[in-house]
Amino acid sequence: MLFLNRFIRNPAIRSQLLSNISSNAGVYLVNLLIAMWMTPYLIGHLGVALFGLIPLANSVTSYLSLLTLSLNGAVGRFLAIDLQKGDQQTANRTFNTSLVGVSTIALGLLPFLALFSYLVPRIFDIPSGETRSAQFLFFFVMLSFLVTQIGASFSVSSWARSRFDLRNRILIFSNVLRLTVLVCFFTWMTPGAWQVGLGILIASLYVFCGDYLLWRKLTPELSVDRRKFDRSRVRQLFGMGGWLVIDQVGSLLLLNIELIVANTILGAEVAGIYGSLLLFSILLQGIVGTVSSVFTPTYVAQYAKGDFGGLHQFSVRVVRLTGLAVGLPAGLLCSLGGSFIGLWLGNPFRQWGGLLALLSFHLAVNLAILPLFGIRTALNKVKTPGIVTLLAGGLNLLLAVWLASRWGVYGLALNGAISLSLRNVLFTTIYSARIQSLPWHTYLRALLPAILGTAVAGGSGYVLSLIMPSPDWIELILITVSTTTIYVILAIALGLDAKEKRWLFQIFKEQPKTA
Repeated sequence: MLFLNRFIRNPAIRSQLLSNISSNAGVYLVNLLIAMWMTPYLIGHLGVALFGLIPLANSVTSYLSLLTLSLNGAVGRFLAIDLQKGDQQTANRTFNTSLVGVSTIALGLLPFLALFSYLVPRIFDIPSGETRSAQFLFFFVMLSFLVTQIGASFSVSSWARSRFDLRNRILIFSNVLRLTVLVCFFTWMTPGAWQVGLGILIASLYVFCGDYLLWRKLTPELSVDRRKFDRSRVRQLFGMGGWLVIDQVGSLLLLNIELIVANTILGAEVAGIYGSLLLFSILLQGIVGTVSSVFTPTYVAQYAKGDFGGLHQFSVRVVRLTGLAVGLPAGLLCSLGGSFIGLWLGNPFRQWGGLLALLSFHLAVNLAILPLFGIRTALNKVKTPGIVTLLAGGLNLLLAVWLASRWGVYGLALNGAISLSLRNVLFTTIYSARIQSLPWHTYLRALLPAILGTAVAGGSGYVLSLIMPSPDWIELILITVSTTTIYVILAIALGLDAKEKRWLFQIFKEQPKTA
């Protein structure tokens, strides 16, 4: 209870956490609006098949993170502890070890990225006449990833100082910049997929510059000094980071294999349709993951202070509230997805409403447990999760190929729900309780609001859609607002207990602004 009492009574802590969360919501809102506008814009200019190469390039690029995660994945935790202790010498060794290590890996990857980009037409199904554009798209996206990875060594300062709000301002402007560059290219030149990749690269360079300036502001005690690269520190970082790599291999096989399987087995056209519908799952996962990351530095700090009781109560409440929050959009996508994508992408896409529901029905449960990942990082319990995630990822790959061959995109969607739920619901909840010496069902019970929330939102939206079976935009907005109103009333009245209502009231009451 020490942490919760301190959180409620300390306006500065409360203000900073809420500032972080609200700025994360701002990033999500901007990303959502841009993605909602950009998807039909790109499909209209490029076609579905060529559009499908864009999320495919991002999916393939994510596998490069395995080469840098072993350093970047662990440096945040160790740097936060070093700074908390005021150990500037060790903090500088941690920072420079990460920076030099990641930069060396990134530079070494350049020729391999060029070769892979050249071979893209031999690996994936590329629309006729778009070979060169596809090659440059993959190269620019992969190059932007390397820039992002080097910049991650600087962005870790905002993580360690828990100033996500400052970095989110950079991310918001970078997304606006990416959109602006893309529209300019498409206006002044013949539209091509490579221009999308170049826009992503330009935005990544902006984020890199912003992270560097933020690093100088938040951690002036740190400096770039190649001589402070510490081989012994590498071994310590790899001790934790090595298991994070294994965990990430499994996570990528769980979350980023579907588009690759769709393209290679079902073709570029189907992969483009699947990629456009997968956008909502990716956006929801992104916002929940970003918000969840806000709590990880707090977990680390409370672990260092030995406040396990506060850590337990706080994490349970976060899981319950996250489930309630995601239950609304997940339920709406299940009940109103067909009508929405028919209005959004065109009437021919309305037939894919069932696929969108299959992609969405499990999201509230699977995303509600994301805040628990920070606990195992704080407690440095990453070995077992890494092994389990790798096994789940391997199972996901085998099932994806088999089910896609039998049932097409519907098999892919069903496979994602099964594999992700096995890892998250059956393992992560139980393991998170075990490492804190809590009853095994502690977090499973906390998932009940996510299940009920999805059912309530989906049921309410479905009933209202029967009244207006083929809504236009105005009618769809009215249905959404009505469903949301019903949901919020029920969530407050039945979904929250008295302690949670009081806790939220204490959090959101008037507070001082954070500089």
